Amino acid sequence: MGSNFGKYDVPPTLQRLIDLQNVLGDSEKFYLGLNFYLSLENFRYFNTPSDVVVFGNIGLDGVHYGFLTDFGTVTDLEVAPIVCVSPMNFDRPTRIVANNLCEFLRINLTDGELFYNQFDSEESYLVAKNQWIAETDQPSGYEKLVRERATKFLNENIRIPIIENPYRYVQKVDLERQRIISIKTQDGLGVTTPLLQGEKHIPFPIHKDTEPNLDWLQEYLYSAPIASRHAVLRDIQLNYILQENQKLNKTVIDAMINIKLIDEASRLSEYI
Repeated sequence: MGSNFGKYDVPPTLQRLIDLQNVLGDSEKFYLGLNFYLSLENFRYFNTPSDVVVFGNIGLDGVHYGFLTDFGTVTDLEVAPIVCVSPMNFDRPTRIVANNLCEFLRINLTDGELFYNQFDSEESYLVAKNQWIAETDQPSGYEKLVRERATKFLNENIRIPIIENPYRYVQKVDLERQRIISIKTQDGLGVTTPLLQGEKHIPFPIHKDTEPNLDWLQEYLYSAPIASRHAVLRDIQLNYILQENQKLNKTVIDAMINIKLIDEASRLSEYI
């Protein structure tokens, strides 16, 4: 699992999922049961945030799930918020979708489409869901058996909460995230690192159509408040493919190491 998990231990709920895959026998059966594949190595795209520990993917369009560590400030992945990364959505690839892995699993069993699709209202979601059901072939007896085994295992081994309204839950999680961020970022994820007394956030201009001035950026990355540095790191990953700009890549990696973002720098370096 190497650089993906970094300093973190595998949380108990994820270990139960690993156990489930072993019980079922292979990754395809796991996918049949839970609608995603386990991805415990460094499954990443250029716009996967460096502070995300990936644990799964859906096998389509690069969509993957992970624990958001908020630049290493989360102490235990068991309570870390869960994000969905849709790398082909270049404007906002990453969204908070659940408060923790247990709640993620509850939504995922019945309404996982909420993680990687956007809907104007609950009504529009329900219409789409009913249409998908009508257009999808009925599961075979074998598929039903695998899903029943997976669901039974989860119910017996993981304390999965009851969530009455999945659509409203996902909307609420996003709203709650916005309330706790200290600085907004272009991807909508924001940072939770606090600005200390006397500190002021002055954003560094990052635009996808303009190369940043590396001298100015380097100065910013070594002098701005830590919260501001975290914010500009998010904006950089959203707008630039670092492996295509080695000078920018080195500037970013060196600055991350300087503020002890060792795991985050390692994840970026391994992808690049």
